[in-house]
Amino acid sequence: MQRLKAGAAAVAAMLCATGCETYFDYDKVTVIEAQEDGWFENGDELVLATIDFRVQPGVAGSAEAFYSSGSFELAAGGLRDGDVASISNSAGLFTFDDLKVSSPSTVLAGQPIDIVGQVVVGIERDLTPGWIIREALRDSAADLEALLADVLESRPIGDLLADPTALMDDLANASAILNTDRAWYENLLLKIVSLGNDDDILNFNVLVFVPVTAGLAPIVDNAFAGLPDGFYGGAFPTEAVGGSVPAKRLDLRFYDHETDYIVETYIGGGTAGGPGGFVPDL
Repeated sequence: MQRLKAGAAAVAAMLCATGCETYFDYDKVTVIEAQEDGWFENGDELVLATIDFRVQPGVAGSAEAFYSSGSFELAAGGLRDGDVASISNSAGLFTFDDLKVSSPSTVLAGQPIDIVGQVVVGIERDLTPGWIIREALRDSAADLEALLADVLESRPIGDLLADPTALMDDLANASAILNTDRAWYENLLLKIVSLGNDDDILNFNVLVFVPVTAGLAPIVDNAFAGLPDGFYGGAFPTEAVGGSVPAKRLDLRFYDHETDYIVETYIGGGTAGGPGGFVPDL
């Protein structure tokens, strides 16, 4: 998994019939309610910080999770009630490479299946020094990697497809530290160093996708149907030999601390890029 799109490489030949990219694209934000909307304020500043993860169920040592430091870049600024703003590719586009695309024959043969995803944390950025939040995100990434290893490295893919909500619950518990589990002293420290205007950690969304051929896509999508609010999963869009898995659009909600944003998101693959004229840099 690449940490940011800069210098993105084409996905391995096994993924696509004719070279393509596979991506998460946080494309546009609609402001339902802004926190800093007064005439004397400069509007909200939205950051979409991500923890990327990847694991192969049943494969020891395959779990990896890391905080993407570049994702702390401002996604959109000066946001006020009712605004609609584009999110730059440098802050909102993530590409993936070397993914193994599973087919019915590879599953029956017992070959490993890739699972890739992100925990996306909304932040209304104010005056807190970035290193404080970055350290919390790095610590949480380490916790998530340990959890993935514990939950999935010993779990056959059949168990995951039979009960994907169990994985979602585990991921939610691992990520809760970003939302509600800061100690009172850390809260106090944030307020002191930011002169009483601490950065607001909003809720998080979790994306979990499995790259498969078109024949398996309906099975995977059905297995991940009915997930809790804020959790999304299914077949990763691909253009593999034997047909394509279509791109998906998600509307992710980020809220708390008198803020409410909807982030228009595309999960896709292919040389044409995402909807709305978006074309990934190769």
